[in-house]
Amino acid sequence: METTLRAVVFREGDWWIIQILEYDLATQVRRLEEVPGDLRRLIVGQIAANAECGVEPFHGFSKAPQKYWKMYERSRTIVAGRIEARLAA
Repeated sequence: METTLRAVVFREGDWWIIQILEYDLATQVRRLEEVPGDLRRLIVGQIAANAECGVEPFHGFSKAPQKYWKMYERSRTIVAGRIEARLAA
């Protein structure tokens, strides 16, 4: 499965939230510098978990709620490539 994933990153209290758009899947980190590594960890971990269960990657996940897509559209790119993350600050 080859696809480009998009994520929006935003601050909530003391945490930076990373919300993937194509799948309603999120994680959080304390420091903005941790975003790229934790985003990769989340994606690789989910793919591995699905493979262990014998299902397609991200099986059963729907798209993120529309509010995150809108946040993404108003944001600037902080990580680019096969995974694109934008900062909503």
